[in-house]
Amino acid sequence: MDNRSSLRLMVSQPICAGLLAGLAVGNPRDGFVAGALLQMLFLGVVPVRGIADPDLVLGGVVAGSLFARAPGAMHAEAGARGLVLFLSLLFGLAVGIVGRALYRLWERRSYAFTAGALRLASEGRFARASALHFTTVGVHFAAGFAVTALAFVVGGLLISVLVPAVAGTWCEPLNSLPALLPFVGAGALLMLNLTRVRLFLFFAGFCTVVLVAFFRG
Repeated sequence: MDNRSSLRLMVSQPICAGLLAGLAVGNPRDGFVAGALLQMLFLGVVPVRGIADPDLVLGGVVAGSLFARAPGAMHAEAGARGLVLFLSLLFGLAVGIVGRALYRLWERRSYAFTAGALRLASEGRFARASALHFTTVGVHFAAGFAVTALAFVVGGLLISVLVPAVAGTWCEPLNSLPALLPFVGAGALLMLNLTRVRLFLFFAGFCTVVLVAFFRG
C-alpha cells in the first residue's frame, strides 16, 4: 500500500510491521519492540547508487512475530528473552535479505508482464491491463508470504532448541538499550560513507554490540 498508493500508512516500516505481526499472534507489545529495534538499525540508511536494502517489511514481520510468540510458546524465563530477541532480529534480517533477492529475481523475470500491461493500457484495454498488473503484485505477495511463513516456523523451532541450550549466559538486553543506541548511529554513518563494505560493517557492528551489551562480563 505504501509503494503503490497515496495512502502512505507506513506499514512498510519495521516498527509498524512488527506491531501488526505482534497483533496477529496476540502480543503487540513485544512485536512493537522487535520492530522498533530493527527500525533503529536502519535509521541512517539512505539507498544511493541503486544499492538495494533488505526487504524490511518481511524482516519486521518475522522479527516481530518471532519475539512476540516464541517466549510465551516455550515459557522462556525473563533472562532468556535477550537471546530470543537477538535471534528474532537475526532471522528478520536474514529473511529481509532473502526477500530482496527474490524480489530482484522476480523483477528481471516479470518484464514481459509489465510490457504486456503497458501495451494493453495504450490500446485502451484498462481492465485487462489492471488484471495483469495485479497478477504480478499477487505473485510478489505470495512469495513474500511463503518466505515469511517458512521463516516463522523454522525460526520458532530453532529458537526453542537454542535458547534452553545456552540458558543462564545472557542478561536482559532491554536494560542495555541506551548503550546500544550509539553503536547504531556509528554503524549507520559508516554504512553511508563506505557503501562497498556496508554489509560487512553492519554485521560486524551488530555482533560487536551483542558481545559488549548482552553477554555478562
